[in-house]
Amino acid sequence: MKQNINTSMIKATAREQLLGHYGTSIAAVILYRILAIIIVNIVVGAIIPSNLISYLIYFAATLLINLFFGVFQSGLAYLFMNIVYGQPVSVSDLFQGFRNHPDKAIILQIPLAVMDILTIIPLQLFTVIRAQNRVLNGAIDPKVPLTVLAITLMISIVNIYVRLMFSQSYYLLQDFPEKDAFSILKTSAKLMKGHKHRLLLLYISYIPLAIIGTLACFLPLLWVISYLSTATAAFYQDLVQR
Repeated sequence: MKQNINTSMIKATAREQLLGHYGTSIAAVILYRILAIIIVNIVVGAIIPSNLISYLIYFAATLLINLFFGVFQSGLAYLFMNIVYGQPVSVSDLFQGFRNHPDKAIILQIPLAVMDILTIIPLQLFTVIRAQNRVLNGAIDPKVPLTVLAITLMISIVNIYVRLMFSQSYYLLQDFPEKDAFSILKTSAKLMKGHKHRLLLLYISYIPLAIIGTLACFLPLLWVISYLSTATAAFYQDLVQR
């Protein structure tokens, strides 16, 4: 059994494999972000929640868009896997998800999309309660924001756990397109058993770079995203080669 490589070695692999591909990977990230902004603003941005029905429509639209983005996540996984494995890459790889079982890519996104919705619901409810109290000139019980914060924190922890558990799904879809989506999710959970902390530490190690990128007018964040995405693909490579 191949010994697990540590975070620094995974990042070193990512840097090495990214050489000569920074332009392509950053361009793909930029294109993805632009498409995401356009789609979100057109669909979700047009919905102004004001009552129960409009909030239900808002959450439904958010969920559907999140599911649709699973197709792009599949394309990004394909692109960065090609970088790690030394294969030719192009910006058009971003759309590989539309050619490689987009239905499965959408299904793989379901647990992540649901957790994202569950995470924002308490904050949205608190926003409604606060707005109603302002209209009625009433004071909010101090326990309410603390309760909302506690619930949001707990759901966020579960969200992180779920994301770590199914983090390998889109990579597995590229390697095993013949498998059904639920089998891929099960395989990802099996692969990540005992390794969630390793991936979490990998993510945490990029926080200083993300902070620096933010302070430097966000432009360096494009490099950080490409670097991190390549590192997560290298992490998958380490898992399957064990």
